[in-house]
Amino acid sequence: SDVIKAALSFQSHLTSNVNNIAQEAARAAVSGSLDAVNEMRVAFDRRRRTIVDMLRQIDGFDVPTPKGAFYVYPSVERLLGRDIRGRVANTSGELADLILDQVEVAAVPGEAFGRSGFLRFSYALSDDDLVEGITRVQELFA
Repeated sequence: SDVIKAALSFQSHLTSNVNNIAQEAARAAVSGSLDAVNEMRVAFDRRRRTIVDMLRQIDGFDVPTPKGAFYVYPSVERLLGRDIRGRVANTSGELADLILDQVEVAAVPGEAFGRSGFLRFSYALSDDDLVEGITRVQELFA
């Protein structure tokens, strides 16, 4: 029982408390200039607007405007069962595979979140790479 008591105490101190270095790093992060944070917020908002606008141009994509994070999660249910370059995707998993195979753009299928018919695209990348990738997706479904 002494070993268990010591192990519980040790585990508690390892996982339940913030270490001094992390506390100092957090203090420095919030007490210093927040210019970089503001620049990132502007950049992510620009990318959010770009990806939403570009995906909405694709017939079959129903794209809500994300309110947080750095992902867009459009419905692609209207694309399921359609012939796309000689292939038919019946699930969003199959559609994600088709997009990756055909235009080398990665999307996470809705099945990863419990429901087919949706794809998740990240916009945590450079503006140029974002436009390049979504342009490829647009061309695939044109």
